[in-house]
Amino acid sequence: VESIKEFCQNHPLNQWLFNNKNNADSDEEQTQNSDSFKQLWTGMGVFKHSYTQSIRYSDDIESVTDSIISRLLTRTSDSPLIIFVCGAKDSGKSTYLRYLINKCLSRTSDSLKITFLDSDIGQSEFTPSGCISLITDLHQPLFGPSASHLTKPLKSFYFGDIKVENDKLVQYLNYIKYLYDFIQHRQQDLLVVNTMGWGSDSGLVIMKELIDLIKPHILIQLRSSNPHFRHTMPDLDSQWTLSAPISESYRQINHIPLNFSYNHYEYHLLLTPVRQHSHGKSNLTRQACLWSYFCQLENKHFLLKPLIDYVNQIQVFSFDKIGIGLLHRQIQPKYFLQVLNGSMIGLCRVKSDMLYHTSHSYPALIDERANLECFGFGFVRSIDMNRREIHVIIPDQTLPKSMVNALVKGLDDCPDEFYFMSIDRWRGQMPPYVTGIINSTV
Repeated sequence: VESIKEFCQNHPLNQWLFNNKNNADSDEEQTQNSDSFKQLWTGMGVFKHSYTQSIRYSDDIESVTDSIISRLLTRTSDSPLIIFVCGAKDSGKSTYLRYLINKCLSRTSDSLKITFLDSDIGQSEFTPSGCISLITDLHQPLFGPSASHLTKPLKSFYFGDIKVENDKLVQYLNYIKYLYDFIQHRQQDLLVVNTMGWGSDSGLVIMKELIDLIKPHILIQLRSSNPHFRHTMPDLDSQWTLSAPISESYRQINHIPLNFSYNHYEYHLLLTPVRQHSHGKSNLTRQACLWSYFCQLENKHFLLKPLIDYVNQIQVFSFDKIGIGLLHRQIQPKYFLQVLNGSMIGLCRVKSDMLYHTSHSYPALIDERANLECFGFGFVRSIDMNRREIHVIIPDQTLPKSMVNALVKGLDDCPDEFYFMSIDRWRGQMPPYVTGIINSTV
């Protein structure tokens, strides 16, 4: 990382890093740098020269992306240019989004205001998974996967799952609507919308409702050039929207006419060089984001210590001032604290009328209808029943702790190392949330 930074300082962005020229002279110049870095692909980042694989986009993708930038530079309206990016799972959405943002950064002025509306709860781009977030002020290029550029969102809601069940569809759409309405009051030049890769059933309902809500100027649909690719999605062109499925309950709640349909967008279907599905990649990406987020605990050493060692980052929440909740699971409230202990949680804020008490000796419970505005994440270190306190390790010390009144556990895949790295092997002590080691060979 340090060598990349040094290389970038010696080669200004406008001269090399996002140079769109693809001639022999530029190739020769790239191979002569002492750090052996080369351009990753046209208009995007760097990679170590010893690496053997890189991604090169087609002329169609480059042409469409250039037309987006041209339209951005020549727009006359104060309203933002809205780009809606969609595609089936593993179609290359994340890679293209980084490519698009990096090209915009390299071709426009530093004052460009880019806003990113992330509705992909399964593989969020700037936050741990399970969040629907609004990210603003993107001024730095995106060099790697999500874990390498986690960013504190302007506003975020915690959905707590990586998929949308039918009974949670309205809540998911409402969260996106809240964020979209919120951003209307802020100045912005470009709004990029990231979507889930769910290309069938309720996933198409979500796509339809998001298109009608956001009303994009340009819709980019990505698809693998491999005709046998396992994940598919129909063409979301202007004709598709006329007969696409809708959510009647969502529209009734938000007073949207059932026959309303928006189809005045420029549609582009782009084929990407994705050839095969990588099994387990999504789960590894989500866990890497959690590792990256909790690495904020460590500012002196490269390696993260066992979580129990970060005593200075523990925040104490009194039962009297906090509500607790579990998402997407049916568990009796009397077991909530046991489930919460030793878990990763969302640090949220809910309206006071969404909290209700069942016992004076127990924290308040969160109404399942509550909107969970999320400020960040923590790890429940312990629960003191005598003092009626919940001890939470919080990596982000800038988080507004006084605004947190709800601790919420979702279905996040917490890395196993979060538990077992805390075992004191010298003294034989176990962390309070681990009862033993499972022999994986049995």
